[in-house]
Amino acid sequence: MIFLLFKPLKLKEQHFVNIPQLELKNFTMYEFTPFGLQTYMLGSNGIKYDDRFIIKDIDYTNKSPKYIANMQAQKGIYKNDIVTLEGNVTYSRNNGFQFFTQKLVYNKKTSQAVSNVGYTAKIGKNIVKGSYIRYNNKLNKIYSKNIDAIYQLREGR
Repeated sequence: MIFLLFKPLKLKEQHFVNIPQLELKNFTMYEFTPFGLQTYMLGSNGIKYDDRFIIKDIDYTNKSPKYIANMQAQKGIYKNDIVTLEGNVTYSRNNGFQFFTQKLVYNKKTSQAVSNVGYTAKIGKNIVKGSYIRYNNKLNKIYSKNIDAIYQLREGR
């Protein structure tokens, strides 16, 4: 009689949490509502994960019925209706308001753009520099801290 003994192998179970589901070159995403095109996002490269998109050379436009806001940066993360932009961020609005920063967080639900790493804003020939900016798109209001401004007044006629 021959006895054979088998010892079970210890297998290490791995859980992969952060695996890309899809990667696209020349990434484009459109968001439509019953009122038409609401937002679109472009990039040279887009990676979709389970809970977010990571976009290289992001160009994000929010086209609401009252305004159009465009944001561009070297990198963007879109997650839960929040767009986080990093690297040479440019924010432009169709009313001529524009500002530049290195990091910006845009919340689609509240329509607010926030940067706490310093910024430079331009409205026509007027220039404002500060350490913090919160811009509310719906109300067209700017909240800022530690500002230096160059403001050009119109001469009376």
